[in-house]
Amino acid sequence: MNKKWLIVLLFFLSETAMAQLLTKGIELYEAGKLEEAERFFSKNASTEQSMYYLGRIAFDKEEFRKAADYFEDVIEMNDRKADYYVWLGNSIGSYAGESNFFKQGILAPKIKSAYEKAVALDPKNVDGHWGLIEYYTQAPGVLGGSWEKAEETARIIKGLDVLEGHSALATVYQRQEEFDKAEKEYIAAAEYDKRRLLNLGFYYQGREKYDQAFTAFESAYEHDPENMSALYQIGRTSALSGKQSEKGIKSLQKYLDTEWQEGTPSHAGALMRLGMIYEKMGDKPNAVDHYERSLAQDPEMAQAKEGLSRLK
Repeated sequence: MNKKWLIVLLFFLSETAMAQLLTKGIELYEAGKLEEAERFFSKNASTEQSMYYLGRIAFDKEEFRKAADYFEDVIEMNDRKADYYVWLGNSIGSYAGESNFFKQGILAPKIKSAYEKAVALDPKNVDGHWGLIEYYTQAPGVLGGSWEKAEETARIIKGLDVLEGHSALATVYQRQEEFDKAEKEYIAAAEYDKRRLLNLGFYYQGREKYDQAFTAFESAYEHDPENMSALYQIGRTSALSGKQSEKGIKSLQKYLDTEWQEGTPSHAGALMRLGMIYEKMGDKPNAVDHYERSLAQDPEMAQAKEGLSRLK
């Protein structure tokens, strides 16, 4: 074997070994073991993939400025990956959300530029288009905010993914307060995919259309009896509206009898909602009991504290 091919082989083997090594770090990250994953990738921070995951970890830990620095570094290593720019935009945008108005004005062009580069590199990158929608619907006009561009971008998404397109259009219309149009898009998304019934329910909840919210959440739960979020939201709708108390109580009690699932509201939250229902029913002893039980599980549950202050 000549020297040239030996160098190529050694390079290939080193790249393969590094990829296998980094698999462990990725597994730690995906398991939610952020501290362990961070220590692992920090030891191999010279690699592109390590830098990317250090950025993702910092973002998950809500260290947004630090995350942006990592993504800027990884883009210096490889400026041809759309996802790197998406996460750069996400990080700078989240950091801007914590900053004062003056700082936001400085950061805004960087956010917009990151998402624009993402979709320029990969026009089919839905996350990049979503990032632009977030920007267009929240930035002032002098910084490039535009309802027209937001709707155009939502229609681009619809051309790539019909379901995401309905959701994108619903988001744009809702933020623009064109509620009839938003409702039609939420309904269309739910008809296309029953899993989007939750989003329809949240829309109705936010608009205080509680009867429609009950219908949407009940349909979501009937479609998927394992959907604990839908079950909880039936109870929450009752707590917010003061309607269908018996149904709300049964739903929340069943929610409490089920093992808590990651990503769903806490049992302390469910107890607090039960307190709200009993309070609206005029059942002070049960309301106080459930607010106290909620605080026993989560002393920081503000709505339970507020409930007790009203009743004691």
